[in-house]
Amino acid sequence: MLEELVPRKGASEKKRILADEYGMRMTAELEGRIQIMCNLSENIVERERIDAIKRMIKANAAKEQIISFGYTEAEYKKAERALYANA
Repeated sequence: MLEELVPRKGASEKKRILADEYGMRMTAELEGRIQIMCNLSENIVERERIDAIKRMIKANAAKEQIISFGYTEAEYKKAERALYANA
């Protein structure tokens, strides 16, 4: 069941899967917990992406090359700020 919830799916899709495929009744408490879990997983993915960019910057990859790998300008700037703030 958890395998269904971890991939990049929105909270509404995760709720639908739990209700339709696992027969779980959506209560306000369960919906709230799902939302918390979605927020946590999104933060983990974001942190991993930023960490990957920081590693590429440290390896002297050009900004254009990093962006060409599918990272955004905003992610690049965030990684750069975090990297140089800790220097």
